[in-house]
Parts: sequence; C-alpha cells; structure tokens
Amino acid sequence: MLSVLLILPDFLVILAGFLLRKQFENAVFNAGFWKGAEKLVFYVLFPPLLFTSVATSNLTLSEAGEFLVVAIAAMLCAVVLSYLIRFIIKADEVTHASAFHCGFRFNTYVGFALVSRLYGQEGLALMSLLIAFWVPISNSIAVAALASAVAKRDATEKTSGSVLSKTIKAIVTNPLIIATTAGLIVNIGHIPVHDVLMSFFKSLGNASLAMGLLCIGAGLKVDDMKSEFALVAANTIERLMAVPFVAMLFCLLFGLKDAAMGALMIFAMLPTAQSCYVMTASMRGNAPLVAGITTAHTLAAIVTIPFWIWVITTFLS
Repeated sequence: MLSVLLILPDFLVILAGFLLRKQFENAVFNAGFWKGAEKLVFYVLFPPLLFTSVATSNLTLSEAGEFLVVAIAAMLCAVVLSYLIRFIIKADEVTHASAFHCGFRFNTYVGFALVSRLYGQEGLALMSLLIAFWVPISNSIAVAALASAVAKRDATEKTSGSVLSKTIKAIVTNPLIIATTAGLIVNIGHIPVHDVLMSFFKSLGNASLAMGLLCIGAGLKVDDMKSEFALVAANTIERLMAVPFVAMLFCLLFGLKDAAMGALMIFAMLPTAQSCYVMTASMRGNAPLVAGITTAHTLAAIVTIPFWIWVITTFLS
C-alpha cells in the first residue's frame, strides 16, 4: 500500500498534464506552451536539482567503496540489457536511442522516499552516493547514444567525424552533465557554496518535478504508444523486472546485506526518470515514445515495487 501511495501522485500529475493538453491545446496550453515548458525544465529547473543533490550528498568513498563498485556494475548490466532490446524489437536508430536510456535511469524521488522509510539515514547516504556517481555516468551514456543517433539522422555530411563532433559537443554542453559534474567537484573538493545561492538552486530544483511530470503527460500520444507497443512493453519488463533481478544476483554474489543491499535493490527497481522525456524532446528524439514508456513504467511500478519489496523482506533480509 505504501508503494502504491508513493507512485500514484506522480501518475496523477502526468494525467493532469495529458488532460490539460487535450482540453486546452487550442488555447493557453498549446504546443508552443509545452515546448517552452520542456526547455524551462531541461535548461533552468532540473540542473539545479541535480547540482544540489550531488553537491550535498554524503560521499564516504572509503566506507562504501564495495557498495559503489557492485552497484555501478549492476547498473552497467542494465545498460547492456537495455541495448540488447534493439536485437529483439525492430525500430529505427533514433527510436531505439530514445528508448535506450529509459532502461537504466531512475525516479529519484520515489527512490529516496522508499529507502528512507525502509533503511533510514544509512540507506539515504548510500543512495546519495550511488546517485552522485551514476547520474553523470548514465547521462553521458544516454546523451552520447541519442546525440549520435540524431546526428546520423540529420547529418548532411557523410563523414563519421562530423557525427562524432556533434556527439561530443552534445555531451560537453548538456546541462544535466554540467550540473552533476559541478556538484561532484563541489562535494569532493569541499568547496563552500553560500547558503543563499544553495537555497536559490533548491527553489529552482523543487519546481522541476511537477513541471517535468506535466510535460510528460502533455507529450503523451496514445496512438504513438500503440504503434510502438512492443518496444514499450520490452523496455518496461527490462527496467522493472530484469534489472532488479540482476541487482539481486549481485547482492547475493557479493554478500551485500542490510542497508547496502536495500539501497541497491530499491535503486534497481525504480521506474525511469521523468527527465527522460524532457531530455529526449530537447534533443529531438522520439519524445512521444519516451512519454509512453515513462507512463508505462510508472503505472507498472505500482505492482512491481511491492513485489520486489516483498522479495527483499522475505528472501534477502
């Protein structure tokens, strides 16, 4: 019941965005409004959230080194699993690249809520540690894959060097990567940030969640979901069932217990990030598909999260 209550509000906000677009698409909430809102979230609101969460994370590398290595290895397996979907489901390169990052990114807010309730401050510290390192890794992989696919689709030049240069430029100028890298530098370097500035960043970041979810709902197109149903289904199964299973194997293989085991399992069972849609839309990928995947993940997680929590408490505790 707890997991359902954690997931349901996000889904209701997505639904609100969908209804706003459907009911008022010829008035205030037209396509131009949502396009501007997507850019606002991607370039202005979400980067400060990433910066503050990473900059203030409790990074205890010496104590949590094993957990970090095991967790990142497990999530890299998720990257491989997500990539392998292209060999099962047929689609164009941009469509696969758009769906690809949904298979290994995560909903931060649901994760923090679950781990704090089940594993307290130690679980929160471990989750923050993993997020601080996985965000730049996952964002770099996601941006590289999507930028490369879009560059190939749009390239007028035939040389691979042109595509490579566009890909590198997209990575180094991506606001999500810049924000997480800056947060890591501040955290590891113990660089002081004035409280007023940090509060300003937190205020911007706090506005990103609801607006991002509304944009997901507004970008949802049922016809596009239906046309790519097999890809949506495969990505949902991979993210919500296969990835937690792999994480469980890593926990057993390396003997992770208690908070470390719980933090990794919760991280692995999370639906994909709401920012996946915003990033995909901003980079001119298949945004409606990603909106469908995000909604499918959120809805399916109402069932899968309680299942995996039952597995943890029954077999791993």
